[in-house]
Amino acid sequence: MFQVVKHLRKLDWLLLAAVVLLISLSIVLIYSTSGSTAGEFDFSNLHKQVIFVGLGLLCFMLASFFDYQLLKNYAYALYIIMVVVLVGVLIFGTEIRGTKGWFTFGSFQIQPAEIAKVVLLIILARYFASITGKMSTFRYVVISGLITLIPAGLIILQPDFGSALVLIFLWLAMLLISGIKRIYVAMLGGGGFAIGWILWEFIFKDYQRERILTFLNPARDPLGAGYNIIQSKIAVGSGGWLGKGLGYGSQSQLKFLPAQQTDFIFAVLAEELGFLGASLLLVLFCFLLLRMMRAVRGARDDFGLMLGVGVIVIFLFQIIVNVGMNMGMVPVTGIPLPLVSYGGSSLISMLILVGILQSVAIRSKTLKF
Repeated sequence: MFQVVKHLRKLDWLLLAAVVLLISLSIVLIYSTSGSTAGEFDFSNLHKQVIFVGLGLLCFMLASFFDYQLLKNYAYALYIIMVVVLVGVLIFGTEIRGTKGWFTFGSFQIQPAEIAKVVLLIILARYFASITGKMSTFRYVVISGLITLIPAGLIILQPDFGSALVLIFLWLAMLLISGIKRIYVAMLGGGGFAIGWILWEFIFKDYQRERILTFLNPARDPLGAGYNIIQSKIAVGSGGWLGKGLGYGSQSQLKFLPAQQTDFIFAVLAEELGFLGASLLLVLFCFLLLRMMRAVRGARDDFGLMLGVGVIVIFLFQIIVNVGMNMGMVPVTGIPLPLVSYGGSSLISMLILVGILQSVAIRSKTLKF
């Protein structure tokens, strides 16, 4: 019991408070969008999300108690399991909205692509920590790229381009902080262009191509592929300074806004709580990221540093892309808003990442230099 109390005292309670506030805001928004102006209510997602919150916070505590150094011992085993599961979901998974990326257990679904973010972070952190100072050799870039492209490619086949994009961006960010040569950056840029062309010509589905074309010109298909972006921008713009009030957003309550509890939950927030509510959300995210940076600053080794930076990269990238697509600034990719969008797999994986970061911060204080 003494060890538990001692551990709890070492937690960054300000960071945890920001996490709890974001989750609380998520519950409020999911509750608000569970009804409609027609008097119909469906609280099934709300009940599930409350269960996910409990499980996620438990995972957070376990991850923070667990010595992050031990993750190195399980990195390759976790990676193999991840690849097997991603192959399995392509064969036995449930298809939802054209994406075969979930395992269904009764009324609950598990999305392996979300858990893959955690596993890939662990193995990339282990790999880059083991080759510190050796990034002058291009083969290390190739090996780390293959480690990333295998799960990313399997996720693209679902197809889930958004989750794959998170994995690829994580790899690129960790390459940059590892001290990669400029010539390698140019080579990766050329390779990325070639891969993009291959994806466009042979991998992307018609609706994915249409999303990108519609992003450049939403009026191209206002009732089809451009509908989501147009409705989201209307919702964000109609909120004004103070919003229309919880449960009174016309776009969300009348179901004009699609995926209002997942991809477009930020638009719901902007419509119902206005510029003030949206600003509060962004301030909470900024505070969360600042506390994460503070935790990473004290990392005692390269592995802990890589883990911490990776967590920040995943959160920052998803926040920017999700808010951007809600405002029509980036294509709709299906990337959830961390800790806010509905979804158990996303919530639990994000809380595990925060728990790992807390483990790095707590154990950085055990050594003095």
